[in-house]
Amino acid sequence: MNQPKTAIDPWAVPTLIMWLLFFGIGLIPEATFWAARELGAVVTQNAIINSPSLVTIFLAMYLAFFAYHRCLDAGLSSENAMARAIQVGILGLIAFLPYPFYLLLFPGNLNLLGIGLHRLDELAAVFGLPVAKLLAWSYLLIVVVRSYLTSGTEAFVNMYPRFEQEDPEKDTDSTRE
Repeated sequence: MNQPKTAIDPWAVPTLIMWLLFFGIGLIPEATFWAARELGAVVTQNAIINSPSLVTIFLAMYLAFFAYHRCLDAGLSSENAMARAIQVGILGLIAFLPYPFYLLLFPGNLNLLGIGLHRLDELAAVFGLPVAKLLAWSYLLIVVVRSYLTSGTEAFVNMYPRFEQEDPEKDTDSTRE
């Protein structure tokens, strides 16, 4: 059966622009933190918050909160919605990690850091973290865009398999009918 295509909400485009700003901040949380501190003319001695890592934590928490409510809107139980929100939050922590991956864009910068890339774990730390960050960031951005343009609340529901346990009596009743 063909389902009629629903019209895009007129608020979807402005909301997506705000989400792009949100994900832009998440892509470079260190630079955002220091730029906000400069714009606010806050000196280090008077600052209440002295860590750009809090930007990462707050962005991940907000995204998890958003995913939780989108899953509830889709009709999932509170437990399933919470499980998905935790997974989105963990993925958000990776996606919004304050890692200076832009240093890797210029090969000469690795020499400035004094890194001798001889061991596999050093290679993974220098090259693996930025790749993991960009993959997680891209995936979450795609899910959010999908939730506004095509799938609605189902985008967050379909991210992971359902966590409900099957009732064995339910299966035997359905096979008897």
